[in-house]
Amino acid sequence: MILNRIPGDRFSEVSPEWQGETVVILGGGPSLTAQDVQTVASAHECRAVKCIAVNDAYLLASWADVHYAADLRWHAWHSAGIAKPAIGLAAEEVRQRWAAFSGQKCSIENGTGVVADDSVHVLRNAHGAVHGYGLSADPRMLVTGRNSGFQALNLAVLAGAERVILLGFDGKAAPDGRSHWFGEHPESMASAVYSYFRQAMSAAENDLAAAGVEVLNASPGTAIDSFPKVSLRDVL
Repeated sequence: MILNRIPGDRFSEVSPEWQGETVVILGGGPSLTAQDVQTVASAHECRAVKCIAVNDAYLLASWADVHYAADLRWHAWHSAGIAKPAIGLAAEEVRQRWAAFSGQKCSIENGTGVVADDSVHVLRNAHGAVHGYGLSADPRMLVTGRNSGFQALNLAVLAGAERVILLGFDGKAAPDGRSHWFGEHPESMASAVYSYFRQAMSAAENDLAAAGVEVLNASPGTAIDSFPKVSLRDVL
């Protein structure tokens, strides 16, 4: 378990229980496929990797070690149940899958408060109520990078990861306009956010190098140029 509640506090901190591990982070980009997730699942079953599922990726990876989602609206949608017609899931099935997820759940404080669900670990925002760039080295805090995928990367580093493999980190929309592998959120995402995603990754390069963490991007067609682009099967 990498997340532990601070005694007498609503907030949690990260323990370096994944020291020297390879961690796969499943993002929400349109390039993420069930086949690639199954490849990760096989490596996870052999204890070759740890896994963080970001946002809706838990719907493909119920076995993930940790789930991460920053947006309070996302937590409200999935706790209540939200239909995913693009992947054939009714609202009640989504609600049941979220309730049944057995890994640790994590989020971050923001300007409107914290997740109401007490089972979700909450880490502090390293820059207060504003977005920041770089990486946090404080086990109680994350840098937002303006997206949950980046925060999951910071989480993996704090947990002691030696190598991180990114999947579903596209940094752009698909040619057909899709922004996510599962369809769309109830509130659509502005195309301008992609530049923030790419900027956050670029701004963390020096901190990642200083921490001795290798990051590889196995997302097909990714627009994120900060890390070597690789084939998932080659690195697993």
